[in-house]
Amino acid sequence: MFLWSALAHLIALTSPGPDTAIILRQISIFGRKEGIKAALGIGVGIYAHCLLAINGISLIILSNDLYKLIISIVGGTYISYLGISMYFSKNNDDVFNTEIKYKNSFTIGLITNIFNVKAFLFFVSLFSVLLDSMYGVLYYIYPIYFSLTSALWFIFLSYILTIPKYKNFNINTNKHISSIMALLLFLIGLYILFRSLNEYF
Repeated sequence: MFLWSALAHLIALTSPGPDTAIILRQISIFGRKEGIKAALGIGVGIYAHCLLAINGISLIILSNDLYKLIISIVGGTYISYLGISMYFSKNNDDVFNTEIKYKNSFTIGLITNIFNVKAFLFFVSLFSVLLDSMYGVLYYIYPIYFSLTSALWFIFLSYILTIPKYKNFNINTNKHISSIMALLLFLIGLYILFRSLNEYF
């Protein structure tokens, strides 16, 4: 059962979503190093999701429509804000202080992942299947595995999208790609907001 769960996790990782968009944002503005920091933040966020799912806390949160709405609104608003800040930081370097932004990459990755309702749902579903086979040390190994593989995937993504010899496709040096990514990030945030409001009301 673990192998099927691991495969499902890898497929979910490679599909576009808020975490991928955040990695693209960080490498676009600051380059590979900050993308890696954001990837580590996402990995820690995944670890937190795993622990919440194992202990049943995620299920309690998701069973309450109001809690789910609040999480979605916070997450959607934050992602939209990051898209806007990404656009302006690339088009007007004086608008944002890049030294401050450098320090936020880990936190940005962590917050984006923690407030991702899809991640809540995914790990609740995953561990509802895995719990029966978890005993002893596996109780600790599974969350670490999902956390590490998530971080490694996004570190790989940060590396592959900032290879210097592919300048036309290097997100950090191509302003047009960066602007498109900013717009997509903003739209992802709006989509999360409108969908959550529609589901609640």
